[in-house]
Amino acid sequence: MAGSSDAGRRAVVAVAIIGLLAGGLLSPIVTGAAVAQQSQPETDNTVTRIEVTENGSAHWTVQIRTRLDTDQRVAEYAAFQDRFRNDTAQYLDPYRTRMRGVVANAANATDRRMQATAFTASTSIQEVPRRWGVVTYEFTWTNFAASENGQVTVGDVFQGGFFIADGDTLQVVTPDGYEVAHTDPAPDRRESGMVTWTGRQDFADGNPTVAIANTGQTDEGGAIAGTIVRIAVSGLLVVVLGLGGIVSYRRLTSDSDETPVPAEEAAERSESPPAAGEERDVEEREPVLTDEERVLDLLEANGGRIRQAVIAEECDWSASKTSRVVGELADEGVIEKLQLGRENLVSMPDEDE
Repeated sequence: MAGSSDAGRRAVVAVAIIGLLAGGLLSPIVTGAAVAQQSQPETDNTVTRIEVTENGSAHWTVQIRTRLDTDQRVAEYAAFQDRFRNDTAQYLDPYRTRMRGVVANAANATDRRMQATAFTASTSIQEVPRRWGVVTYEFTWTNFAASENGQVTVGDVFQGGFFIADGDTLQVVTPDGYEVAHTDPAPDRRESGMVTWTGRQDFADGNPTVAIANTGQTDEGGAIAGTIVRIAVSGLLVVVLGLGGIVSYRRLTSDSDETPVPAEEAAERSESPPAAGEERDVEEREPVLTDEERVLDLLEANGGRIRQAVIAEECDWSASKTSRVVGELADEGVIEKLQLGRENLVSMPDEDE
C-alpha cells in the first residue's frame, strides 16, 4: 500500500505542475452568467523561469503570453487587463491555492519541508520585438531543490516527469557565484548561469535535473573565472570536500603524474629527503586515470555496455558525481545514454550510425 501511495503522490505532483504551466492559469473561479461575460485571452506560449538560491529555495516566475498581432486582439486584451487589475484576487487566489497544493505534494514525495509564499500577479504589454500581452505570476518555493555540500540539485520535485508544450520555455537560473555542473537531459540553450529548454519536451521521471555547483570566490570576492576556463581546458574537475563542507576546485596539470596526497603526508614528504630509488619508483608508477578514462575502461571491460549504477559502484562514486561524469561524456558524443525505467544504460556509440 505504501508503494501505491508514493506513486499516487508522484502522479499528483507531475499532473498538477503540468496542468498549471500548460495553461488554464488565467481562469478565475466564476459561476453562472459571469462565465459568459469574462472571456479569456488565448494563451500562445508560457515562459517559466526558476531562479534557484544557494539554500535550495527558488523564485518562480510564470509568464502567460498572448500574441497581439491585430488591433482587435489588442482591444480584447486591454479589456481583459481592466478586469484583471480591478479584481486581481479573482485570478491570483485560485492560482495560490493550486500551487500550494502542488508544493505540499512535492514535500510529501521528497520528505523535505516546503512552503509556497509571496504570491503576486500582474499584467503588462510588451512591445519589443513583437507585441505580447503578458500575465505574470510570481512566488517563492522554499526548499524547492536539494542542497548539500555546496551543491544544489534541482529535479526531485518533478516526480513522475515534467512537460512543456510546443513553444513553451523552461529556464533554470543559478545563484550568483554558482555554475551549472550537469543537466539531464541536455538543455536546448546554455548561457552563463542559466539553462533553457524549449517545448515540446516530455521529461522522464525526476527530470529535468540541474546540478548547480559553487564556483568559489577570489580574495577580493569576485568569481574565479579563470578556474572555469582551466576546467574546460583540462576536462577534469576535482572536488575536495573539507571540514565544514567547503568546496574547493583544483586542476590537475599535465606536467605532474604524482597522485594527490593528504596534507599531513605531503608535509612529511617535504621535511625528509626522498629515499634512494624513490624517484625512479614514482616515474615507473602507472599514470592516474581521469574520471572519463575510468568510465571508458569499464565500458570496454564490459563489452561496450554497462548500467550507470554499476559505474558508481565500481568507481566508488556518489550518484551525483557519476551522473555528472556520464553526462559530460554523453554531451561530447563519446558515449550514449539510454534511460530504461529508473536506470540509465551507458554504451559506446554505434560506429555504423
